[in-house]
Amino acid sequence: MIQLTPIQQTILDVVNSYPGQFSRSGLAKMLVGAKSWQEGGYPEYGRLAGHGRKSITYDIDVLVQQGVLGLDGWQKLIPAA
Repeated sequence: MIQLTPIQQTILDVVNSYPGQFSRSGLAKMLVGAKSWQEGGYPEYGRLAGHGRKSITYDIDVLVQQGVLGLDGWQKLIPAA
């Protein structure tokens, strides 16, 4: 089993809660608290504030490459099958 960092676990938890709802960049923006996601109504909004969006996107990409997360036909994040 892959050992996840706390940030990666947060990412996985959100994708499991909202499968197919976020693109890679959209999830990163929501988690760091981008103003464009402020009215989204997600309780996880800003949970990773203080971290860079690019850093979070990198962690998302690592999870996709490791097969922990997948992308659907619309390039939205989904849990791995």
